Amino acid sequence: MNLVVASHHDSMHMRFDVEGRWRNGDALKLAYMVKAAVARLRQDHVLIDLRRVATPPEAEGKFLICDRLRRALTPGTRVVLVATPDLVDTEVVPSGRTQCPDIALFNGERDAMDWLSLQ
Repeated sequence: MNLVVASHHDSMHMRFDVEGRWRNGDALKLAYMVKAAVARLRQDHVLIDLRRVATPPEAEGKFLICDRLRRALTPGTRVVLVATPDLVDTEVVPSGRTQCPDIALFNGERDAMDWLSLQ
């Protein structure tokens, strides 16, 4: 994976700080890294900070983390992404995929934490 990921467990959620230039396949690898950590720590609230992730000049499209997280994580998981909308895929959940985690995107951490703390 081309990205550097630092993770730690806070009292209420699992946090991932990600940085670097993404390449194809990095979103899937990150999603499975999150899945493994969440399962190991039995956590269902996740914050992923992508503010230091950059799109390489030759990239086509967006960093497909929302799609990969929907496929990897269980329906009871709440994930908040801190990133700009131009970096990540923000399309709505595809038809027929109602059994997927709850994912929200925010520009700032304070709003993200507020959303994550709601039950």
